Amino acid sequence: MWLKRRHPVFAVGSVAAVVALAASLFVVVVPAGAAPSPIDRASSQINSLQARAQALAEQITKDQNEVSAEAELYDEQTVLLQEDRNKLTRTDRQLKRTQRQLVAARLRAQEAAVEAYVTGDGFDSQVGAALNSTVDDAQSAAVYSDIVVHALKAAVDHLHAVGAQLVAERLTQSKTLAAAARAQRAANHARAVAQKVTLDTESALHQVKGQLYALTIKREKEIAAAEAAAAAAALRAAERAAAARAAKAAAAARVARAAARSATHDSQSGGVVGGGDGTSGYGGAWPFGPGTGSSQPGYGEPLVPAGTNSQGEAAVAAAQSYLGVPYVWGGAGRQGVDCSGLTMVAWAVAGVELLHGATVQDQESTPVTLANIEPGDLLFYHFPNDGPLPITHVAIYVGSGPYGTETIIQAAQVGTNVAYYPMYWPGFVSAGQP
Repeated sequence: MWLKRRHPVFAVGSVAAVVALAASLFVVVVPAGAAPSPIDRASSQINSLQARAQALAEQITKDQNEVSAEAELYDEQTVLLQEDRNKLTRTDRQLKRTQRQLVAARLRAQEAAVEAYVTGDGFDSQVGAALNSTVDDAQSAAVYSDIVVHALKAAVDHLHAVGAQLVAERLTQSKTLAAAARAQRAANHARAVAQKVTLDTESALHQVKGQLYALTIKREKEIAAAEAAAAAAALRAAERAAAARAAKAAAAARVARAAARSATHDSQSGGVVGGGDGTSGYGGAWPFGPGTGSSQPGYGEPLVPAGTNSQGEAAVAAAQSYLGVPYVWGGAGRQGVDCSGLTMVAWAVAGVELLHGATVQDQESTPVTLANIEPGDLLFYHFPNDGPLPITHVAIYVGSGPYGTETIIQAAQVGTNVAYYPMYWPGFVSAGQP
């Protein structure tokens, strides 16, 4: 089957796009107006890098399509080159065969001519006898011998013509073969250029992802520091308010005692009504509390699995395969996971699809009492200063592990890896089975 010949076209637009996109990685965006906070700056940079990462991903898809097209063109040119080589080989063989026939025909023609000239009627008689055993006329034999000589000469001339035609055809095929070889080299070069463009784009995308990860970590630390500062400020304000209330209560108590003494006229008793300074009943409660699950039966007690199920065990096994994987905000793969990313991929192995988020996973799960907990069940938490969402963290109950029946597995926070932990109660809200 003959392929239609095409010529490779070099794609330089992709190279320019990659260079421009890579150069843009180092542009620092300065918002107009008042100086933004560190968190706002980090968020702006993250949004910018995410947009660049998206653009790079789209460019990679485009470049990969170009690589596929150039690779297909290279394959076609290789097939054409091989066909031209095969055709030239067949022509060379035919030319050599014709040359051998030409040499043999020349020898036969020379021998026939010499024989006819030297032997005369002896050769004529042989030719005549060969042609017709009844012919004995010498003149007829001479005529036949002349015919044989001319026939051999005509064969030689024909072979000359065939040889010349083959030489011309071979020259044409050699030029075609050279052109095919050049086309194949050009196609191979175009394929290499397209592959280089893809590698450059992937390298740029890797750099953007690295910067995005670093900025994400930085922003998380800044948010945590801001929240801690706000919590400390709120706690100090609460303490000041409590002290003011205590002082006010003490003043009221003193006034009450003076009024009581005046009303009873008991100047000899030396006693005071009510006793103390009015602060003995004050208690500054911890502002966050143990979590809303403290009223659940079994709260704070050792966990004992009530049973097992194949899906829960499969989810635990899948989670254990992620031990040592780093915590990555928003992650859900072998390169990194967050708390709900770990539970999502673990239960996906068990055949249950969960959305990526602790709150939605709580909504997707069937509530389970602690007395009926099984391996693979999810433990939901809400920690101090975690914002308005009712659930902000999720872990997986293992059932039996390094901490006995109290073992859980979780992606705890930035800077840690997936690991086993003992069961803990501060912040606990509820348990559920997906």
